[in-house]
Amino acid sequence: MPVLASTLTASVLALAPPSPSPGADDAPRGNTVLTRRRGVVWGAAAVPRVALLIGDGARVMQPVGFGAELQLSAYALHLGALRFGGRAHFGHTRVLDRLSFQYDDGSGAGVQPVTRYAALGHTDFSLGPAAQVVLGPILVEGGATVGLGISNLVRPLGPLPTDEVQTSDTTAMLRGGGQIAVPIRRNQGVSLGVHATRFFSNTQVVANPDPTMPDALPDANPFDLVLEIGVGYHMWF
Repeated sequence: MPVLASTLTASVLALAPPSPSPGADDAPRGNTVLTRRRGVVWGAAAVPRVALLIGDGARVMQPVGFGAELQLSAYALHLGALRFGGRAHFGHTRVLDRLSFQYDDGSGAGVQPVTRYAALGHTDFSLGPAAQVVLGPILVEGGATVGLGISNLVRPLGPLPTDEVQTSDTTAMLRGGGQIAVPIRRNQGVSLGVHATRFFSNTQVVANPDPTMPDALPDANPFDLVLEIGVGYHMWF
């Protein structure tokens, strides 16, 4: 009889469901990221972004660009609804500006308009401290990171490919901002963020080059300050 009782008890324990993780029983729609009270909260996001040149770059070319970034985060210290940890990002931004030049190719068609494009690009990655707070059904995150920026500017000064001028620089950068993330189901959701990036470049170019003034002095830093607005897919684990 004791052997049978022990066997039945072991069978019941084996068939019993596993104990839920802390906070899993009251997690809305399976979003345990909202209720987790201990352990490391990991996050990853793929974020398309719109870039706005808000420094000297807006004097060099039209200010609206596009790009994307990958975000990684980890929060290990829990103080109630507040979590502390760090984040890293890797992204690329490109700004294009359409320019028109007049050119006679000698075919007898006369002077014709030629369209060329100027391109400004930033490849940037950084890491640093960050904080996250749970506010009901949403997460609010913020932080500041430091890293490296690789910047490049190509501008046509005339109708031919040989008229292009290229300027590049690799510098330290400082990035700060925040985002609101909304877990929708099973720790997957969307995020909306705004960040400002400062590139510590001393590069100078002529803001509005004029072929008739080849000796004009450089007066603008094209790799200056960028504002980024992103909406992306976010997941936590």
